[in-house]
Amino acid sequence: MAEQRVEKMADYCIRAENLTKSFSGKGRNNSKVLYRDLSLAVRPGEIVGLFGPSGCGKSTLGDILLSLQLPDRGNVFWNGVNVLQAGRKKRKALRPLFQKIHQDPGSSFPPHQLVGEALYDIVRLRNPALAGEGYRQQMAAAAQEVHLDEKLLDRYPIQLSGGEIQRFALARALLNNPVFLVADEPTSRLDYSVQANIIRLLMRLAEKRRIGILLISHDRSLLQVACERIMTLKEEDNKI
Repeated sequence: MAEQRVEKMADYCIRAENLTKSFSGKGRNNSKVLYRDLSLAVRPGEIVGLFGPSGCGKSTLGDILLSLQLPDRGNVFWNGVNVLQAGRKKRKALRPLFQKIHQDPGSSFPPHQLVGEALYDIVRLRNPALAGEGYRQQMAAAAQEVHLDEKLLDRYPIQLSGGEIQRFALARALLNNPVFLVADEPTSRLDYSVQANIIRLLMRLAEKRRIGILLISHDRSLLQVACERIMTLKEEDNKI
């Protein structure tokens, strides 16, 4: 019976069961429950939208799914493995497969470092046996996959637009060959035309690479374009 359960869970790149999360504010009785007994799952190649007002816990939920924060109760499964109960070695092996791109493109890369140097660190870590030119070829391929010119690898973040930086953040995540990606408000600080390009890129990557994506946004119209399903967090009743 247990084997059948794990096999069923493995059909999802990520699955959360019965998550409860609260924060304690000032005062004895001033704790805030973000959600109780929340469950969700994302299949390979599926984009699931997460919608809700500011402060309802959307980003916190994304971080819990990536094991960057812990729930009060509940379980999170990565490729059928309960990551909250897995050993350190198993979590370390799975970690590169579960990635995040952030809301602020400018904070994604150190300002004193060429963009290519940041990507090089990932390539070297994942492929230590490659020669120097091999590293460059992989970085160039990652740039091309997100529709960027290889020459931009030799620029500093300040020399790039917000849309270019956000696509490089996505390229860096793709170098880890992820199975799941949290895209946390990835377009909120970009111009409207650039937003559309980023969303189309996420949709193509989900289909091509079979990456499961949780797309977090306060813009329901954007989610309706990109997502197969939309889940709503409601601050007033803490239900999903």
